[in-house]
Amino acid sequence: MQKIIALVILALGFVVSSAHAQDRFELTPFGGTRFGGQIDLNPNPQGIDYLKIKSTWDYGVIGTFELWPKFQLEAMWNRQPTQLEAHNIVTGTFSAPTDATLDMFQFGPLYEFGNERAKLKPFITGGLGFTNFHSNGVLPFDNRFSLNVGGGVKYFFTRHVGLRLEARYSPTETSTSTGVVCQPFGCFSTRVHNFAQQGQANFGLIFRF
Repeated sequence: MQKIIALVILALGFVVSSAHAQDRFELTPFGGTRFGGQIDLNPNPQGIDYLKIKSTWDYGVIGTFELWPKFQLEAMWNRQPTQLEAHNIVTGTFSAPTDATLDMFQFGPLYEFGNERAKLKPFITGGLGFTNFHSNGVLPFDNRFSLNVGGGVKYFFTRHVGLRLEARYSPTETSTSTGVVCQPFGCFSTRVHNFAQQGQANFGLIFRF
């Protein structure tokens, strides 16, 4: 995982150097909260049917490169130090929490609204990528497909410094289970992909190069 983070930082640094003096790159360290989410499991002999992801603070960095006015491409790394609690379907209780770390890596477009020279810039954004689960052996997997969609506002105090406030819906595929799908011609069993339904709200400081 440290190697992946290092490669992302190196990639962002390369874009910064290539975009230097062109005011086309934004580097935004941020912090905030990531909330919600559970990891559905097939009930085991102990009766554990899902793991609850504790809502906690998060932090990371976003690198944004302007392809043309109002349209940008982004790369985001978002880390959530959290805990997992196992739910027992028989007793309805939760086990003692286990420490975990969720690293989300996302890549996608961003579109700004309004005048490109305005200080206040509303935007929408989204992307695809993956989430790495470091669960100290609790989960049988590490990396899973994830996506995000959201929006927010940027406000620039000067040409090179600003603030960014945003919210995103960011689900991650976690496990599969068997479900029943009914059609006009009958019902049949099929594999269902389960997602940890998470959201996040973050506040960052923008440095434009």
